[in-house]
Amino acid sequence: MNRLLRVKILILLTGSVFLVAPALGQDGYWPDRYVNVYDYLSGAGETPPELSPDGRLLAQMQYRGVDSPGGELVIRDLDSPGQPEISRTDLTGYDVVYMVWANAQRLLVTIRTNGYVQAGGQRVDVPVIRTVSFDPWDTSRPVVLFQNEGRRVFRNVNNAFWSAVVDLLPGDDGHVLMPAYRDRNLDLWRVNVFTGDAELVERGTERTAYWFTDTNGQAAMRVDVSTDQRRVHVFTRAPDSRRWRRSASYLTNELAEAAPEFDFAGHGEAPGEIIIFGRPEGSDKVGLYRFDLAAGEYGATLALEDRVDISRTIVDGRSRRLLGYVRSDGANEVVILDPALDAHYQRIIARFDEDLTVVPRGFRGDRMMLHASGPREAGALYFYEASSDEITHIYSVSPNLHESDLNDVDVVSYTSRDGTPLQAYLTIPRQGLGPNTPLVVMPHGGPEARDLYGYDMVAQYFASNGYAVLQPNFRGSAGYGRAFAEAGYGEWGGRMQQDVDDAIAAVIAAGQVDGERVCIAGFSYGGYAALIGGAQRPGFYDCVFAAAPVTNLVSFVEHWQENNEAAAEYWERAIGHPRRDRARLEAASPVNLAGQYTMPVLIAHGMRDGTVPFEQSQEMAGELNSAGVVVDFAIYDRAGHQFSRSADMSSILRSAVQLFDRTIGPDRGQYENVFAGERVEDTGSDPK
Repeated sequence: MNRLLRVKILILLTGSVFLVAPALGQDGYWPDRYVNVYDYLSGAGETPPELSPDGRLLAQMQYRGVDSPGGELVIRDLDSPGQPEISRTDLTGYDVVYMVWANAQRLLVTIRTNGYVQAGGQRVDVPVIRTVSFDPWDTSRPVVLFQNEGRRVFRNVNNAFWSAVVDLLPGDDGHVLMPAYRDRNLDLWRVNVFTGDAELVERGTERTAYWFTDTNGQAAMRVDVSTDQRRVHVFTRAPDSRRWRRSASYLTNELAEAAPEFDFAGHGEAPGEIIIFGRPEGSDKVGLYRFDLAAGEYGATLALEDRVDISRTIVDGRSRRLLGYVRSDGANEVVILDPALDAHYQRIIARFDEDLTVVPRGFRGDRMMLHASGPREAGALYFYEASSDEITHIYSVSPNLHESDLNDVDVVSYTSRDGTPLQAYLTIPRQGLGPNTPLVVMPHGGPEARDLYGYDMVAQYFASNGYAVLQPNFRGSAGYGRAFAEAGYGEWGGRMQQDVDDAIAAVIAAGQVDGERVCIAGFSYGGYAALIGGAQRPGFYDCVFAAAPVTNLVSFVEHWQENNEAAAEYWERAIGHPRRDRARLEAASPVNLAGQYTMPVLIAHGMRDGTVPFEQSQEMAGELNSAGVVVDFAIYDRAGHQFSRSADMSSILRSAVQLFDRTIGPDRGQYENVFAGERVEDTGSDPK
């Protein structure tokens, strides 16, 4: 085996781990500090708190540790002096996946545990999901929902995959609407939260995945998904009608996070109306619209932006009323549609830093929960009390990260070589920007996704190790309208890559970074962009890092043609047809360009990747090795496409930083082979 290719299957064990950032480097400015990778990867030891409908009680799961599931369900009385606990319930051994107040007297907790079924005379282990109703003042007598339905529902293995409450029925304190499989159909049920008894109210199909209701609590919208999970059909119907009308159909794909074509965004003002978050036929941008259920047609436009799609909606989780939305044109802006709520909101945001996006969750009595996030805030919850006009911090998503650990982000507006206005985000390292600042370029995955202004774990971790991080929203990205996304179709390695190059040129020309020290990195499509960038600009980039990358465009599309017709239809449009466009696809495939690389290349891939076949990286590493390129191929035997295990992601991030350190950082020039020595493997415990 060529000594330049070192392949290891990483078997991740237990223990603690931290990364020591480089000490003062040869350039005299390097950050001298410890950077604990798990501070970025680990979450809180408790769940986000849930506030009761009257605003009095607060429920939260507190975990005992990372080695065993479950913990204790703690409920506090906010109206009593000292806000004492009124109950503490041991749920050790259960994973809590969902928690919501049905009313002020009942808290619903959905738990996952282990069970089994008999199949062919064999015992087969399966997850078991149960939703339990607790009296918050006396949790010793919980009620399990759906018990009266027996084997066809309660013991149905399909119900091992949890679905959230569809409607809390605020006008009916005794019931909620929930989906559950009866045999193989996902039906809608009216469930008594005091007794657990369920009554069938709507019949679904084998393909039904979601239900939505109108303001009267009647089923108004049903979403069916094909068995291959690629084709979505949305049905709507008028009040008191039994006839479902197909209102929208569209394709999905696992690499895209595109804005929805037709999605539920809240109850309308009357039973015959719902609010839709989507894109009517002929419209370029995603907006908010009234939708007439009887006519099956769009009505008045509630919100539509000129330059960008609406990024997300703000919906009261209890009333299902649309409160507002977020627009992301550079930085984020929250728009509140309700005048009374907006009056409170304007007073609230005046007390937060300008770089935070503060999203209200609707009043519960006198109190309202607020979610705040931003480049230097991974996510936090606050209470706002209207009577006292006070704001109190109550929860942090990443309590081990502090504002001083994180870095500011600049919005970069630039123009492509053909005159198209574009945006990128530049995360500023601790030492600041300037002509000596090394740069990591990190195109996003998708490619029909986008980067947003806010906290990005990977970018922040790289920046905390001393690197500016540039994230362009190139053509082909979502969030800027359908025409902008489709401008990337057929442009893998072409216009999309040029937009990345033009973003780099803009920050170099502004004197913000060192144009002689640049690496390119990415995950999924971003990994492809990193590899094709290295091949196209061999004298420019100092290193390439690619995780779960597409490397052979022909075989990638052919894989989906063989395995999923709907997915293949999308990829043929987005990338090209492997027969008709073969010459173009081969020319834009990094696997065919191995001889052009002059920089070291780090590739990481999970053997359980169901989106980008593992063989894509395996083939690429082999070609690089044959071409004599300095390459390291890290194989993660338990990882899927997202590297969701913290131990896997820890190893990947630390390996990437080691590569940056040795090529554009404080250790550059000190290694004949930058992959010399033992690979950075994580022998630490996984907080998950």
